Amino acid sequence: MAIKNALVVDDSKSARMMLQRLLGRMNVKAEAVESAEAALLFLDKSQPDVIFMDHMMPGMDGLEATQLIKSNPKTSTIPTIMYTSKEGEEYFDIARSHGAEGVLAKPANQEAVMAVIESLDEPAANDERETSQPDGIALVEVDKLVQKHLKLAITEAKAEIAAGLDSSTQQLQSAQSHQLEQIQSQIRQQYETLQTELKKSLDPQSIYKATLPLNQRLAAAVADKVNKKAADDLVTVVRTNKAESEALIASQNQSLQKQIKEASQKAMLTGAIIGGCVGLLAAVVSKLI
Repeated sequence: MAIKNALVVDDSKSARMMLQRLLGRMNVKAEAVESAEAALLFLDKSQPDVIFMDHMMPGMDGLEATQLIKSNPKTSTIPTIMYTSKEGEEYFDIARSHGAEGVLAKPANQEAVMAVIESLDEPAANDERETSQPDGIALVEVDKLVQKHLKLAITEAKAEIAAGLDSSTQQLQSAQSHQLEQIQSQIRQQYETLQTELKKSLDPQSIYKATLPLNQRLAAAVADKVNKKAADDLVTVVRTNKAESEALIASQNQSLQKQIKEASQKAMLTGAIIGGCVGLLAAVVSKLI
């Protein structure tokens, strides 16, 4: 029978997409689901030509799902290939014992997928058989056959190169994604650290401690200015009082000098009067004698 439709069952999105691309290059339409349970639901409504089943998945694993598929008359004839990283004859025997037709190793390449498809793509009893060709083959037919095989080889080589590029691209994307996750993690850690430090710095007690030296210097500067102004004001008051005192003393001195002068004049006048009186009295006494 010709393989035209496939079902890929894998919990890894990248593995599903990789196998779908490889099958697509072989003109095989591939549907994909992410669990064995989803595969069983899919098979209730659709009948693919082949199933590629991952082994390790959350919930039901691939071997259990394969057993159920083979025990169901509706799906028992669908060939199932285990699509897994497990390998070796022992695992192949285990897979066959659960009903699998074969094993496709991860990561798959175009050659391995083609080999699996070719192993299943065998003519059935009711398939149309090609009419027998005569023993003699014309040269043009030989040339066509050579061209056909040459084109097939070129197609296979292109598929191998494309598969290798896909694998390299996937690895590069995975590495870039890992690096991006690391960078994002570092940024989150730095952000959390800065946020913690900011909260600590905004704490009132922390602010008080941090600004205490500045506040002390500011208070000292203000007190110094206040003291200096008070001293300047006191000097001004003292100077004013001194000037007023000196002016008052000068005024009082002038008044005293004036009083002394007036008293001196009065004394001189009194002395003159007394002298005249004494002279007069002496003259009178001398006359009487």
